[in-house]
Amino acid sequence: MIPPDSEIPAVPTSAPSGELTHLAIETVAQITHTSRHLIVVYCRHGLIRPVANPDESGWFFDEEVIHRLRRIEALRSRFGMSLEGVRMFLELSNDLDDLRNELRFWRGR
Repeated sequence: MIPPDSEIPAVPTSAPSGELTHLAIETVAQITHTSRHLIVVYCRHGLIRPVANPDESGWFFDEEVIHRLRRIEALRSRFGMSLEGVRMFLELSNDLDDLRNELRFWRGR
């Protein structure tokens, strides 16, 4: 269930220097122009993940989710991809990045 607005801070939580800032779901929704409901749907489909269990800590995300949500929305709006298609594309993209990193490692030896 999506928590009510009153339970979610609308600004990033402060973090000591060197640590990632955790963003409340409402902040992520505002930055990405994505509804809170759709963010939860993406979580349920495994496309994005909160930093902790939402039932225990609330819906908080790291800054990487902003980039991932923008990519998801672009794939859906520009190419009409289904959620399963987006999931498969993101998995393949991650695999490709891993292979590129491995190739760089072996070339650097």
